[in-house]
Amino acid sequence: MKIFFVLDIKERKAVLAEKGEREKYRPLSEKSLVVKSSDPVEIVGVLKPRFLYVADLDRISGVGDNFEIIENLSSLVEDVIADCGFRNAEELRTVKFKAVVGTETFDITEIDRKCYVSLDFRDSFLDSSGKFKNWKDAVEFLNSLELYGLIVLNLRRVGSLKPDFELVSEILELSDNPVLLGGGIGSISDLERLKEMGCEGVLIATAIHRKLLPLSLIQNGFI
Repeated sequence: MKIFFVLDIKERKAVLAEKGEREKYRPLSEKSLVVKSSDPVEIVGVLKPRFLYVADLDRISGVGDNFEIIENLSSLVEDVIADCGFRNAEELRTVKFKAVVGTETFDITEIDRKCYVSLDFRDSFLDSSGKFKNWKDAVEFLNSLELYGLIVLNLRRVGSLKPDFELVSEILELSDNPVLLGGGIGSISDLERLKEMGCEGVLIATAIHRKLLPLSLIQNGFI
């Protein structure tokens, strides 16, 4: 199972996400037990993750972007995937990293290339397209596409150290594409359970910053 270290970037600083309440996110230097900086490039240089997932919170919110930083990060790791709040297929043609399109901002019926799709939840399924009755219909539609994978992202579980096992289990049963889980992972036992369930990968941040998981995990990139 592949391990992606997560960087949430807001106003050019790395922040620690908490339950999807973006206005409350604080700079990593105030929260982390493993880094003293909030500079994304410096953090990656110190922690040396093998695989990186970036959320450009400014672009997701429509107030700017951090593309330059993401491209700089690409040279420091083996693989970068990034959710930059993409809103149409044309935007995907210009990026130099693997795009993550989130259902919160992107009409997934317009996907015209291989990418990751983030199934976004905040109390309920976030469907910017307005074309699906529920997330199950969205997953069934995505089965017609060849994707790098589906990322199950329950924003209420981000930073909670409580993964949504029930939701990811249901999606694993329905999806023909690989499934990854983001949000809530807090222990090795969580990882072992998700691997046994058949998850292709996971996104991790809070447990690393709280020293609940070893740095070697994100440096190796697999479990």
